[in-house]
Amino acid sequence: MVAGMGKSAGRRFVCQTACFVHFAAMNSQTILGIGAETHDTFFVVPEFSAEEGVMEALARAEDRGGPVATALAVLRAHGHDCALLDSVSAEAVILVRQGDGARQIVFKPAEAGEPVFEPAMLDGVRLLHVNGRHEKACRAAISAAVARDIEISFDGGAGRFREQIRDLLEASHVRILSREFAEKAAGSSDLAEMVSKLLQPSARLLVITDGIRGSQIWRPGGFYHHQRAFTASPLVDTTGCGDVYHGAFLHGWLSEWPVERCAEYASELAARNAEGLGGRYVLGRCGSSSISPSRSSISSSS
Repeated sequence: MVAGMGKSAGRRFVCQTACFVHFAAMNSQTILGIGAETHDTFFVVPEFSAEEGVMEALARAEDRGGPVATALAVLRAHGHDCALLDSVSAEAVILVRQGDGARQIVFKPAEAGEPVFEPAMLDGVRLLHVNGRHEKACRAAISAAVARDIEISFDGGAGRFREQIRDLLEASHVRILSREFAEKAAGSSDLAEMVSKLLQPSARLLVITDGIRGSQIWRPGGFYHHQRAFTASPLVDTTGCGDVYHGAFLHGWLSEWPVERCAEYASELAARNAEGLGGRYVLGRCGSSSISPSRSSISSSS
């Protein structure tokens, strides 16, 4: 199928159990992502309940999701060529609590087999973006990317660390990790020890995100920067905020912005995403193939 210039414009090529989704754009910065895209249905509810019962939803929305896929959608909206290697989309129902945007998620993974990586998928690619999903395909793609000197970024989301994907993390150059993922990967909650263990070669950048406490960024050679979190007003739904942060930060990184500007822009866009219902709300809010930040100090060229 061919989609329009919306939240995930692109073409889906299906071969047996694997999908290769290409988001065409007019930009030389091409990104290949490997991960799962979901079809999400959102219901806003007054409160969560552990008891049997019936409640009326205050609002409903549908959107697409998935950490890597959402990051690619943000990159696509900024004019980059993006392609996603995935199986058939999974489904999720997300209850969003009114007032604080907290979530309860019920999902059903896709029953299709794992997608198969082919070396030709890296032709013309500037960046490979992974999070450990479709582990076999990730490992094959990373091996090929290393041989071709293609930069690799890793998304370490909360609740997603497992020892089996440590080699994928350690092969990456750009590491954007949640605090919880970083603690488990480092085996420590001490920040200095975490950085010492996670900023090892071949890392060129380490970002640890920490919700309302903002994000912290390190580079080899002693660079450090703390980025405060922006406030969402109103706060509606926190789904996808971290994924939007990833996509926005990578846009700045690929555009060779200063790291401080990458972090500031990513933090602002993540907060704006929480101001509406859906994991890619900010893309629909902008209503075009590009996203303009709200403050001129961020949108101006470096």
